[in-house]
Amino acid sequence: MIYELNHVGGRIRDLDASLAFYGETAGAEVVDRLFMVSANVDRVHIQIATGLVELLHNREPDPDATYGLNHVGFMTDDLDADYTRLIDAGYAELSAPRVAGSGQGRLAFLSDPNGVRIELLQRTEEFRVPPITSGPVRRLSYVALSAPDLDAAIEFYGDHLGMERWTPDRPDDAVYFRLGVDAVKLLPTAGTPVSHLGLEVADPGSDLQDPDGNRLRFVPAA
Repeated sequence: MIYELNHVGGRIRDLDASLAFYGETAGAEVVDRLFMVSANVDRVHIQIATGLVELLHNREPDPDATYGLNHVGFMTDDLDADYTRLIDAGYAELSAPRVAGSGQGRLAFLSDPNGVRIELLQRTEEFRVPPITSGPVRRLSYVALSAPDLDAAIEFYGDHLGMERWTPDRPDDAVYFRLGVDAVKLLPTAGTPVSHLGLEVADPGSDLQDPDGNRLRFVPAA
C-alpha cells in the first residue's frame, strides 16, 4: 500500500549554493546526507518546515544533464505489488524495482499520465524530523505538478495512489490531493512536470527561483 508522499526531488548543479539558498530563504535544514560511491552522487535531504526535498548532486559535471526538480517520491509497504498494479493499469514503466543506489531499501520509477516521474520507495529509514519552526516557512503547502490531462491525473493520484482530495483554506481553481502531511496541486496547463513549490508563510512576498530555476511560491498562512 502507498501510504506517504515522502519528498520532491531532482538534480542540482551546485550543492553549496542550493543549501545556502534554501537555508536563507526558507529556513531549510539538512536532515540526511550521504555519498553514493557507485554513482558519484551526493544525496541530501533538506526539510522545509514539514516537507522533504531531495537534492542529487553529481560530483562530475555532466554537460547533457537537465537540472531541477523532476520527481515525486511515495513510500509503500509493498513495492513490488504496488509497482505491478500501476504498470498493469497502463502507466509507463521507467525503472523496475531494484535496490536503491544508497543501499537503503528498494525503489522503482514510473510515469504519471502527464509525464511526471513517480518514485516508489520501500525502506525502513525515516528522514523526516518534527516540523522545523525556526524559519519563515510554516509548512510545505504543496508540490505543483503539470496536469494538462487533468481527468487522467485525478484518476491516477486519487484512485491509484490512494490520495485524498483536499481543499486548501484559500481555495482556487486547481485540484489538490494529499497523503500524509504533504499535498500535490494539479495544474491543468502544460509546463515543466514539477511547476513549483508552494510554501506557507505569514507574510508572502514575490516568487523566487532557486539556483537551478525551480520556482518557490509563497502563499499566505491561514
